[in-house]
Amino acid sequence: MSSFTSSLTTEAPLRHGLSHRERECLVWSARGKTYAETALILGLSFGSIKSYLDTARYKLNAVTLPQATALAVAYGIITTAADLAGRE
Repeated sequence: MSSFTSSLTTEAPLRHGLSHRERECLVWSARGKTYAETALILGLSFGSIKSYLDTARYKLNAVTLPQATALAVAYGIITTAADLAGRE
């Protein structure tokens, strides 16, 4: 196991540290959706989506949304197979 993978395993936040909505918004972000598109898909306001993603970013200790999305995939919080193949 590489040191990068090893550090992810030991430093990964608990999966339950993210709310269902935070995780759901990260899934749509990973699928390339904007805040506005995610808001439309989930039937929420732009501000709510921004808040969920900002909180997820904070909880993952990420600086940017792409970094938070990548970390969520790396930590197994969202998976490319199950989560990213979802509905549209």
